[in-house]
Amino acid sequence: MFNFMKAEFFRISKRKYNIGLWLFGFVMCAFVLYIFQGINLGGFNVDRDLSMMFFTLGQILSLAAILIPLMVNLTALEPYASGAINNNLALGQSRMKIYLANVIISFLYIVVYMIIMCTILIGVGAIIAPVVTPSFADLMKNFLIGFAYLLPCIWFYVSLVLFFQILTRHRSSAIAISYVAMAIFQPVLLIIINKFKWDPRLIILAPSRIVQSITGMMGSYDLAFLQEYNYTDKILNVYNSLYIMLGWIALVWAGIYFVGRKREF
Repeated sequence: MFNFMKAEFFRISKRKYNIGLWLFGFVMCAFVLYIFQGINLGGFNVDRDLSMMFFTLGQILSLAAILIPLMVNLTALEPYASGAINNNLALGQSRMKIYLANVIISFLYIVVYMIIMCTILIGVGAIIAPVVTPSFADLMKNFLIGFAYLLPCIWFYVSLVLFFQILTRHRSSAIAISYVAMAIFQPVLLIIINKFKWDPRLIILAPSRIVQSITGMMGSYDLAFLQEYNYTDKILNVYNSLYIMLGWIALVWAGIYFVGRKREF
């Protein structure tokens, strides 16, 4: 599996639209920093508190989920669409090992991409914004903890895209269905909750709500959000949210196992 992953990383590095993805990231970083540098409230220039930068980063990470299907397409889906996956199956490799390797490759690529972009934003943000109380070290610690809790969410979304690829056996369909699922799951869940008059706190079952709860608090001044609250309810804290996300991950991988073992590519 390790050799398969190395070969995949080499293949990714040679793709031309890989460069476009990185250029897009750098342009977006420049745009965000330009806006942040000139920020004003109510027509008056205000001091740019670094916590505002970290909070903004959290919001950007929440929205960045829309890039995940495209990035998984870059890192994992092409072999399925081109039929190259048959070569690995013909060599007697386990399907589950191939699926797991694909998800690991995509996950690592996305995490490295996010780390580089966040490093640029935080580094330049620290230069153009005043460092006020709390200290930069406290803000960074808080941000990194939140980022660590985002990792299971990223793993879930990557696994979900691969599941739809295995299910549909068509790359474009997998990407389209992924976007539709990401867009409508929370609204549909909200409609169901309201219709049957269930506990409104069940909205935390939506993966996108979990991501929003974590990223929305990555610019907070202290670590209280880890124990006490999120945007949904004071009882459903970040740890509860992560348990729910782990449940979604287990469900998706059960689907990959049962569907994937019967698929012919």
